[in-house]
Amino acid sequence: MALEEGLTYTMPLEVYLQTAVVRGVLVTNQDRLSNYLFLREGDEVFSLKEATLEGLNRKTVTAGSDEYLIYMQELFLIADLSPQFRSDPALLEHLYVKKETSRALLGVGPYWVQGNIHIAPGGALHDLLLAKSRLIPVTDAAILDRPDVGPRTYLVNRTKIAFMTALGDGFVEL
Repeated sequence: MALEEGLTYTMPLEVYLQTAVVRGVLVTNQDRLSNYLFLREGDEVFSLKEATLEGLNRKTVTAGSDEYLIYMQELFLIADLSPQFRSDPALLEHLYVKKETSRALLGVGPYWVQGNIHIAPGGALHDLLLAKSRLIPVTDAAILDRPDVGPRTYLVNRTKIAFMTALGDGFVEL
């Protein structure tokens, strides 16, 4: 789908950092977060507007601003909170590479994430850690110490993964 010139989209996001979670709105001319991030590959900073800051103790921190600049190298996870599947996914199916799905547990900074990872047929978990892209999608995922937050898709900063393991469904770990 081609975007019309001048269109803007707003995407509510949660960005998980070492010491805080920032919730805010990304304003962009792209209709999907993955498109925005792909087109900005190499950019190190993005901005969230109408943002709030929550410490790891889950208490809101009052700051004198509602706009935060996020440094890409320091983020651990991004969750896109906008409605999923804005267009019919069946229409876009031919654009995607078929991948195998496996349940996995990842240690990403202070967060333990359990969800589905997606690897090319015949691939191994090791391949994800050596990928060229900075962010790895983990779908139907939960942060284990946040049971109040339902399953969602997280984009995980590959360089912040301390460990990863398949959860017993046949994927090879090395």
